[in-house]
This record gives sequence, structure tokens and C-alpha cells, in this order.
Amino acid sequence: MRRTTRRSLAALALASFVGFVVLGCVAPTLPLPPPLLPTVSSSADGAVHLTSDRGADPNAIVVIYNRNPAVALDKRVGGAQADATGSWEADVFATKGDVLDITQETGTTRSAPVSLTVP
Repeated sequence: MRRTTRRSLAALALASFVGFVVLGCVAPTLPLPPPLLPTVSSSADGAVHLTSDRGADPNAIVVIYNRNPAVALDKRVGGAQADATGSWEADVFATKGDVLDITQETGTTRSAPVSLTVP
């Protein structure tokens, strides 16, 4: 009788472990956080230079979108790839008061945007 009880308990423990592993695999992952706000400096020809020191995930693709409708469509989007430490630099066409939405992508996951008003 003790042998049957031990086997039942072992089987129950194994089934519970397998259940937790399966549920853990189908549970949603945490969302990718937005990158940290970069430092803004002037650049040439109506552009600004953005610099971020370790503000993104390592090797993430950083996308910058200028919401200003007066900026030409082909100049509204810029970007960069972060290095292994998450640092990146990019030039984007923008002037004082423009709002830039900045996201990062890793694999097939994109973060929510963080917005920056150009000073």
C-alpha cells in the first residue's frame, strides 16, 4: 500500500511539474520597453543628432519618426542599430518643437514609442 501511495505521489508531482512547464511556455512574455530618451544636439541642414548611451536593448533596431507634417515624407523617418551595449546615434530631420516618436525593435517585437519634443 505504501508503494502505491509513493508511486501516486511521484506521478502527481511529475504531472504538476509538466503542467507548470507547459503553462510557462504559453504565458505571455513581458513587452519590450521603449528606449531611453536620447541626448539632442544640432546637426547640419535642418537635422538634429540624437545620441543614446546604453539606452536601448543590445543590437536593437531604433526607429525615429518625426510627426511634423511639414517635413517631407522621405525625411520623416530615421533610425540606427544599437551596438552590443545598447548605444546608438542617428541624424533625423527636425526643428525646434517637432515631436519625435522613438521605438526599438528586437526580432519581431516592437516597443511602444517614447516621445521627444526637440528643444
